Amino acid sequence: MRSRSSVASTIFTIGVAIGAVWACESTSPNAPTPPPACTYSLSRSELTVGASGGSASLTVTTAAGCAWTAASDRGWMKIDSGASGSGPGTIAVSLTANPGSDARSGTLTIAGQPVAVRQDGAIVCTATVSPASATFGKDAATGTFTVTAPASCGWTAAAGDAWITITSGASGTGTAAVEYAVTRNVSLTDRAGTIRVGGATFSIAQQGDVPAPICEFHVSPVVLNACMAVPYELSVAMTTDASCGWTVASDTPWITVSGGASRSGSGQIGFRVGDNYDAPRLGVVKVRWDSPTAGQNVQVSQAGCRYAVSIPVVNVAAGGGSQTFDVYQQSDPLECGGPLQNGCVWTAATDAAWITITGSMPRKGDDRVSFTVAPNPGAARTGVITVRDKTVTVSQAGS
Repeated sequence: MRSRSSVASTIFTIGVAIGAVWACESTSPNAPTPPPACTYSLSRSELTVGASGGSASLTVTTAAGCAWTAASDRGWMKIDSGASGSGPGTIAVSLTANPGSDARSGTLTIAGQPVAVRQDGAIVCTATVSPASATFGKDAATGTFTVTAPASCGWTAAAGDAWITITSGASGTGTAAVEYAVTRNVSLTDRAGTIRVGGATFSIAQQGDVPAPICEFHVSPVVLNACMAVPYELSVAMTTDASCGWTVASDTPWITVSGGASRSGSGQIGFRVGDNYDAPRLGVVKVRWDSPTAGQNVQVSQAGCRYAVSIPVVNVAAGGGSQTFDVYQQSDPLECGGPLQNGCVWTAATDAAWITITGSMPRKGDDRVSFTVAPNPGAARTGVITVRDKTVTVSQAGS
């Protein structure tokens, strides 16, 4: 049996031999190289998309043989391609439209690295109208209002009633004008309608037709009397409703109506008459309504003058000379002659060059006409002196 010291020596010798063998193997140039550690980098660390959704791509950069995966934590983000790979690669992602108005977010995990994804909320296309309403009378009319909406929002304007027509701007985007027209309301009742633009309403109110008034006319006085000289304006009163129309005109040139021919409502009808020293005369101021034959005649009676001469014929010798005759006048009616009864004005004139009126003209009231007759070198002759509607014949003997 070996001693304890011999056994220990043997074990030591074996251990040294094994150590030498391991040392030789560890330093051998043919030993295999351990694999390197994998690192990954992404083309982006965050992604933002619009509310309508869409697609995007990301790239992974890593060493060949380095495996990786891609995953989404939201149902609205889908990995279309590149859910897994090895070495460099591309991941294609698609995102559905965001139906809500609030933004939403999620995370893509690619090669163990997070990519933050944010999607915008949908734009709420809220339209408003300004002004919000309009009111019209019974007659046809046009109008305009403004639609205000976000710039990317499209809208359509639609009339809710047949008597309302969109004439311009039936559709648009963002802020724009809408023009419309309403027809005449032939009904006696008011009516209301609308134009809808998205969720906004433009209201239109239109008054009902008003029946034509039943016009009654009253003219007073209807008979006027004027003297020979009228230096002032005469008038009669018309009484009727403010919306009732009528006309006024004279049927004779010696009556002049003041103001326009067409009028409406109550008022005064003023007119003037010219001086009259001939026979009395009668004229009419015609007030008409509805038709030329419906109306009232205002009768204007103007005084005149009547005349007489003292002698109808004056005989003059061939040698000529001075002669006279008297003129008598009288107003008709007498009330216009004044206290002296001398209101009539007249003039004496002759048609013969050999007769000369020597007194001044015109004359007023009763008076005398003086005239001269030139000598007559020839046969007998006659001439006439006229005073208004009266004549005096001058007969001269021949030489």
